[in-house]
Amino acid sequence: MRNFDDAQGHRWQATMLQASYGTVLVIFSRMDSDEVLKNTLEAVNLIDAEKLLADMDEAGLRAALAAAVPWN
Repeated sequence: MRNFDDAQGHRWQATMLQASYGTVLVIFSRMDSDEVLKNTLEAVNLIDAEKLLADMDEAGLRAALAAAVPWN
């Protein structure tokens, strides 16, 4: 799990979720809101995805957030 600020200063939490058929999602939840977004992460498995998330800098996290879609 990672915490970071977006370009507007909103605090977000990013965490991984293993979905169906080996898909791994990054789930973004805004700390001061009920907004939840998701983005697919190109990873072999959940362990690989967690390493990718840990290695992302804040610019990478913001880019993944910008490409995310609402969770519904």
